Amino acid sequence: MSRTDVCQGSLGNCWFLAAAASLTLYPRLLRRVVPPGQDFQHGYAGVFHFQLWQFGRWVDVVVDDRLPVREGKLMFVRSEQRNEFWAPLLEKAYAKRLGAGRSSCPPVPHLGLTIPSPAQSDRGEYRTEEGLVKGHAYSVTGTHKVFLGFTKVRLLRLRNPWGRVEWTGAWSDSCPRWDTLPTECRNALLVKKEDGEFWMELRDFLLHFDTVQICSLSPEVLGPSPEWGGWHVHTFQGRWVRGFNSGGSQPNAETFWTNPQFRLTLLEPDEEEEDEDEEGPWGGWGASGAWGPARGGRTPKCTVLLSLTQRNRRRLRAKGLTYLTVGFHVFQDPPPREDDPRAPREIDDVISADLQALQGPYLPLELGLEQLFKELAGEEEELNACQLQALLSITLEPARVHTRTPREIGLRTCEQLLQCFGHGQSLALHHFQQLWGHLLEWQAIFHKFDEDASGTMNSYELRLALNAAGFHLNNQLTQALTSRYRDSRLRVDFERFVSCVAQLTCIFCHCSQHLDGGEGVLCLTHRQWMEAATFS
Repeated sequence: MSRTDVCQGSLGNCWFLAAAASLTLYPRLLRRVVPPGQDFQHGYAGVFHFQLWQFGRWVDVVVDDRLPVREGKLMFVRSEQRNEFWAPLLEKAYAKRLGAGRSSCPPVPHLGLTIPSPAQSDRGEYRTEEGLVKGHAYSVTGTHKVFLGFTKVRLLRLRNPWGRVEWTGAWSDSCPRWDTLPTECRNALLVKKEDGEFWMELRDFLLHFDTVQICSLSPEVLGPSPEWGGWHVHTFQGRWVRGFNSGGSQPNAETFWTNPQFRLTLLEPDEEEEDEDEEGPWGGWGASGAWGPARGGRTPKCTVLLSLTQRNRRRLRAKGLTYLTVGFHVFQDPPPREDDPRAPREIDDVISADLQALQGPYLPLELGLEQLFKELAGEEEELNACQLQALLSITLEPARVHTRTPREIGLRTCEQLLQCFGHGQSLALHHFQQLWGHLLEWQAIFHKFDEDASGTMNSYELRLALNAAGFHLNNQLTQALTSRYRDSRLRVDFERFVSCVAQLTCIFCHCSQHLDGGEGVLCLTHRQWMEAATFS
């Protein structure tokens, strides 16, 4: 298998083919993508097996051997050798898994590049006078340095996946500059053949190309290897959720802090290596992979690669959606303490609550409120859910003058309050005293964070309100609560807030009674677990 086996057909998927050609430069990786031992003879069953690296894991793809032809020739990707079919079969496997067309991050590693296409042109691809194709993808297949006298020239070898149409400028196949090089060097580099591959000087490359795509070869992709032994890989999966943790891209935005955050500690500096020269292979870049001072005064470096991948966006193209414009910021964190090694994890709060604050203010009832309670309770001296609802509809209404859409506490929420603060089915006077203190406090918090006096809070305001009520929750739990209690407009009204905070209060108070030795571990019997579950 070689890079010349990948020649583009009429499908127009140069983005994938540029990656496939680069794949042949890594024989061990190529054998993983195209497993050996498959042919049209021994045990042939009409199917072929491939593996594609997608979203951090290998994905198996099996295809049959049917390939489209026209007049006896393959219509799409083909090899220079007419009896080789690994490339068109790999193309079919890729299309089956991901669909044809442009991919900003193909599932095989490569260094790809594109030339801008003029806005005034309606044509996607066309050839320039220098032999380059606008709006087309190439792959970098090699680099080399040569010397013209005392001048060092940096060369890149590029390949057009068409398998033809080459650069005609400096250092092209027919350029006379090759004649000035030693014969041994010229014979090793120059191949005078219309195969789509050519050499170009770095400065010309920077002049004509505007986009470079680099897919990293991570240790998981390459497999066990000594030269990759110093790498440690950590993968986090998450998402931005509207109204919860999609905090925007501006660091000074009020909600920017709600974006997912991850802490990374760099502990092991790179091993010092002998550079090819003081400037490194491309000038200024040392062995550590980080830009720094010259040898002798060098600061220890610790190389890190950060990668952000958007999953399954290609499937949404039929709905007119494309890849999101996403960025991430890197901030310097203070050094960790000796007892805080700071292993990579998502930066998140530890779930806890201020149990003293959750006891709530035990306020004496006003004479009128106590009398109203006794009138509704009757001889039983306890309120049921309907009676509690009637009481709250009278007593809480005047306190909600700031809301435009007052709403009574529903019967289901009243049943929940009985479960949390009463006997389960009824509420005695001393229990109501405790509940009333909570309700007044929760109402004050709600009005504080309902800044626009709309009678509702958005999920960002809910997050702050729960913290003010004494709850310190991690992102996962906060997101679950937000999803449960917000309405279809992503808003939380007062009743929903009461329901949410009452549930948290009762669960934390109940569970705190069963903490084992202050280790944060709950030890519950089945009955105790059932009691805790009734609050959720």
